[in-house]
Amino acid sequence: MDNVTHTLTALLLARTGLGKLAPGGTAVLLLASNLPDADIITLWSGTLPYLEYHRHLTHALVVTPLLGLLAALAMFRVKGWRLWPAWALGTLGVWAHIALDMLNNYGVRIWLPFRADWVGWDLFMVVDPWVMAVLLLCVLAPLLARLVGSEIGGRAAVAPGRGWAFFGLTFLVLWAGGRWVLHERAVETLRTFHYQGQVPVRVAAWPTAWNPLVWSGYVSTEPFWGLYRVDLSREFDPERGTVFFKPEGAELVNAARRTPEAQAFLRFAQYPVWRMLPVAEPEGAMLVEATDVRFGLPEEGKFQLRILLDASRQVVSARFSYGVFLKGMGAGR
Repeated sequence: MDNVTHTLTALLLARTGLGKLAPGGTAVLLLASNLPDADIITLWSGTLPYLEYHRHLTHALVVTPLLGLLAALAMFRVKGWRLWPAWALGTLGVWAHIALDMLNNYGVRIWLPFRADWVGWDLFMVVDPWVMAVLLLCVLAPLLARLVGSEIGGRAAVAPGRGWAFFGLTFLVLWAGGRWVLHERAVETLRTFHYQGQVPVRVAAWPTAWNPLVWSGYVSTEPFWGLYRVDLSREFDPERGTVFFKPEGAELVNAARRTPEAQAFLRFAQYPVWRMLPVAEPEGAMLVEATDVRFGLPEEGKFQLRILLDASRQVVSARFSYGVFLKGMGAGR
């Protein structure tokens, strides 16, 4: 999830009473809930190192006690500070971060360094506007109540923060549960149909921003990949989608796969769609593209690997780009 959501969640956890378990407990929770995203420092080395180490060891379960300890030690100058309660709060904050990241369509590699499998449930977008709005309301409502209470001189000056905190966290759990039910329906819908006479080999459904009934559907068959709009309030039409036929030149894709850029890309990308495009120069060259379609169509250039091979199938250039939000920061050779 985005760091605003992580921060709001940690603040609500603190307001349930957890923040009072240790001096500086709220600050420990806030720091710990964002500490796993310290992997962003690898972006200074380029997009490819960031791709390699994003949601890597900082999001692994075996590292959570260490990150929790770092968050706790950052507050050691606070009067009355005690290690064990602060460490427990720090570890809880890191766990909360990882749990939220498992809910979205990135997932996390929680079993590193033993296994590199991605674990994710595809329930939320990285930035879920409904979650952010409700959590923000629950954080700001007590402040508004305090302001109104101070104006009228009544007892409302005491902020009802704990009740709002439990409400916000309960909403988060129930929202995730509801999205899980809808996600399973979307996946089952995709599995039910044939696509141009082909049986789906793999299907997936990813959330969209506003309507929880609308999902982005992915289908892989033997000859092609397909992207579909799954609206659970309407009948699904398997003929209305965008189809990308799998390239026949396996030797070109294999040559592209051997590049370090492709290896890093494939360790992160879970739904790559490959394309081969002829180019004018150099003569006989071919551009091999791979796009993780969770983040956009190949034509949009988001989360895309582009490898140029010459007529002898040697690599001329290899480049990865996140697309619009990191425009101009491509890594390549």
